Amino acid sequence: MKAFNDKKRLALLVAVISLQLITAFSLLCYTARVKSHAQKNGFVIRLSCQAYDPFSPLKGRYVRLTIAESRNDSLFLDEESTESMSSCRGGKIYCIMKEGSDGLWHTDSFRSSMPSGSNTKESSDGIYVEVKRPLFYSNKDGSYSVSVTYSFTEYYMQEDYARYVDTIRWDDFNALEPVLSLYVGKDGRCVQKDLTVMYEGRRIPIEEYCNIAISAGTV
Repeated sequence: MKAFNDKKRLALLVAVISLQLITAFSLLCYTARVKSHAQKNGFVIRLSCQAYDPFSPLKGRYVRLTIAESRNDSLFLDEESTESMSSCRGGKIYCIMKEGSDGLWHTDSFRSSMPSGSNTKESSDGIYVEVKRPLFYSNKDGSYSVSVTYSFTEYYMQEDYARYVDTIRWDDFNALEPVLSLYVGKDGRCVQKDLTVMYEGRRIPIEEYCNIAISAGTV
């Protein structure tokens, strides 16, 4: 009986490890596909953001970003009915983003679905980015304001760097004009590229900024 139970435990352990490996492999493959599509089509976008620094016991320390575009007063592009917009509540929609003169991308409008042929070099109506849990606020003129949640707002960092960022007053950190760059896939989902800040007149990765500060002994 003991030998039988040992075999069951071993089989369960093997199954769990196999599932973890399959999940990790699938994630790596998906990330690679998104990067490949983004690089091929030139879909690397930069978003203005703000930040604060929480900690996850399972994933480590990260900077949680608040994307400037998370609240937008744009109308749906295709003038969807109230019923159609309400049906999206708590699910997902797509924001159509276009590049501004400042090199940052801004939400132009929203849609509840992504038309065929979008997010390719041939498409001309902007880049579709998937957002979740939309909340709609009715305006007096009958239009809607939209508040959305992004899936790429947790930026994980090396522990020492994250701890340094945690010592910075957030108004001081946000004065560095943080910008999050993303690879955008053909399905509208995104993979983080980097987080950069302005330092002495040039834009550098947040990791480089932290390294400069720590090396200077400002911690």
